[in-house]
Amino acid sequence: MNGEEAAGGGSALRPADDRPPLRPADDRPPLRSADDRPPLRPGLVASDLDGTLLPPNGVFPPQLIAGVTALREAGVCFVVSTGRMFQSARRVVADLGLHEGPIVCYQGALVTDLADGRPLHHRPLESPAAADVVRFAHDGGHHINAFVDDRLFVDSEDDWTKRYAAFGGVEYTVVPDLVPFVLEHPPTKLLILAEPEVVEQLLPEMQQRWAGELYVTRSLRHHVEINHADACKSGALEALRQRLGVASSRTVGCGDSYNDVDMLRWAALGVAVAEAPDEVRRAADLVVPRERLGALFVELAAAGGLEPAAAEITGPAAADVPEPGADGR
Repeated sequence: MNGEEAAGGGSALRPADDRPPLRPADDRPPLRSADDRPPLRPGLVASDLDGTLLPPNGVFPPQLIAGVTALREAGVCFVVSTGRMFQSARRVVADLGLHEGPIVCYQGALVTDLADGRPLHHRPLESPAAADVVRFAHDGGHHINAFVDDRLFVDSEDDWTKRYAAFGGVEYTVVPDLVPFVLEHPPTKLLILAEPEVVEQLLPEMQQRWAGELYVTRSLRHHVEINHADACKSGALEALRQRLGVASSRTVGCGDSYNDVDMLRWAALGVAVAEAPDEVRRAADLVVPRERLGALFVELAAAGGLEPAAAEITGPAAADVPEPGADGR
């Protein structure tokens, strides 16, 4: 998208380019009622964190904070869905005013309550598969992180370790060898860190090698994310949607990277930021500049009332979130 498109004014609900959305099948804009009344207010809005809500400077703009606040005050369940560790994400989203309710972490492998850190759902990798990935990384000379019990473990204290710890604002523990470690402690997620050109080579190779066994995706430029095959953002959000009783037609998903594509396709209204790669934008129903996400949230909060299936939302469920199905992605 060029600068003129990104700077365009008008309603945040207007598509930012001329490509037709992938859904819905008819000509009605997503979240618009059958008799063409103004857009309906969503019941659940989920958004990626880094690159979507959080710009490169690491500071949430005031308009975005106002938009998130407007959604929550309108009774909409707002959920951050991120690849970050819980302890890292929890600290960051506090600046959005989010201190309670569910948050999706580790690409969907963990759903946790922000208030007390109580896990609502956890889908770690199986140990044999995790050990196989660690051996693959070792054989290729690639740095790999393992996440267990919301802690970061490495077996090489190199520059990648220090950079990731600084990025997440977390401490790390060095173990002699991650292979026996993950065999004994199934990790929530594995993460290979490499230069972007190496990531571009690794991603298709790993996706083919572990097809049907693991969920392998790319988030940030240097990240290859490895999860259980059933652990993804859309699977976690679908389980959460069902538990909260939100109608599937009242869902919004926002993202900027390849690991958000399944979430964009899951949502009734998939929103990609204009700064996203073209493949991600093509998976969305709506494309808006990152700086106008706050305006979009305000507009959605001010939209018409909820449908009956979504009107009973009172907050995060106390019971465990059900497991997503194998086809949750």
